[in-house]
Parts: sequence; C-alpha cells; structure tokens
Amino acid sequence: MSQVVSVRVPKHFKDACAEFRNEANIENSNSEDYSDCDDFVVFYDESTQEIRCEGNFPDSVFSALVKVRDRFSGKLFYEGEEWNERENEFVDEAGPLEKVWLILAIVFFPVTLVYLLLRALIWVPFKIWKSTR
Repeated sequence: MSQVVSVRVPKHFKDACAEFRNEANIENSNSEDYSDCDDFVVFYDESTQEIRCEGNFPDSVFSALVKVRDRFSGKLFYEGEEWNERENEFVDEAGPLEKVWLILAIVFFPVTLVYLLLRALIWVPFKIWKSTR
C-alpha cells in the first residue's frame, strides 16, 4: 500500500534535508528536487519547505522524518493531514465493569445464536407437525 508522509520545516530547510538523508541512508541523487529509491520517492520542495516521501518506505525513513521534525521544530503530515502522536497512539484501558460486559457478550452471543437456530430448525417444525396431526 502506498503512503504519503511529509514534514514541513520552516527554518534551516537545507540542513533538515541533509540530516534526513543521513538518518534514512538515502544516497544523494543528481537532482536536488527528489531522490528515487527502490520502492519509494523522496521529494524536497523548497517552495513549501517540505520533505515528502511517497510509496512503500521502510520504518527507518519514517523515524528519520520524526527526528527531523523534532530537531528542526517542524510539522509531520500523514496523507495530507497533520499527525499528532498523542491522538493516535494511546488507547484507554477498559474498566472492570466494561471487561465483564465484554466477556459476557463474547460468551452469550454464540449461545443465543445456537438457541435461535435450534428453535427455528427443530422446535417450530415440530409444533407445526404436532398441530396438523
């Protein structure tokens, strides 16, 4: 699956690009505008001061973008929307009562389905047969 992740660095764009290349182990290409790797492409857009990665890139490239964002106080974007780690990373644990309801639902849902299936396939035809006899 192809992904688009970018980081906008308002200050020291050239330094950010150099550090990104070092962190992600991307070789310097002939062009200053992009680097073509095997499964992904990295674009260096100086007008918007953005480093954008498109394609199937490894985790090392993403971690390099995060390091550049942290060091140069930039903003990280995933698929065009600003990515906030606090919103996407943490999940609240269920409380004791919620856990009990979840376990009961897991146990009794299949039991209820079996009961309804048996009633529809055995009990209803038996009652019909008995009343028409």
